[in-house]
Amino acid sequence: MSFFRKYLKDLDSVKKEVLRVIVKQKIGSPYDLSPFRVRIEELLDSISKFNSDWNKLPVVFRIARIVKRGSTQQYEFQGNREKVANSDVITYEENIVLPDTKHDLELVMKMLNYMREQKRLKRINMPLFIHPDEILDSDRERNITSSSTDIRSQMAIVFHKGSITYIGFVFGRDYFILDN
Repeated sequence: MSFFRKYLKDLDSVKKEVLRVIVKQKIGSPYDLSPFRVRIEELLDSISKFNSDWNKLPVVFRIARIVKRGSTQQYEFQGNREKVANSDVITYEENIVLPDTKHDLELVMKMLNYMREQKRLKRINMPLFIHPDEILDSDRERNITSSSTDIRSQMAIVFHKGSITYIGFVFGRDYFILDN
């Protein structure tokens, strides 16, 4: 069940709410995201702007940090921070407005798969997160192709009229979905 926090004021309030949900997870539990704290903060800092629709409508906000293949990327496992030149990192973000009804996670997934099918993309098991075919389909003019990029980390936030109901993260091949 969602704890209703009406009206997020700005980007800082969204970031604080996401971090509050993460901190609620018990250390050592399967949902403990403390090892990914730095990557989560990088995702939060990559959000370009606050969207007022987050307070008015059901919206799925998705953001990914994408690294061009062939970059001189190295990983520093202490702190889990990527060392990648800024020119090698692309931030992809989108807001998907959902029909104005109360959503549980299963309904959100069905709606996102329906929207994929409308774009002539295949149904997938986890449509909450960005997939390479969506990036290719919607951002051809930025010369992003699935063969020349790697999605390193991503976050999805499900907003429902001023509150965050679900937050999802992908790091490599692992994903986590947290219920607020």
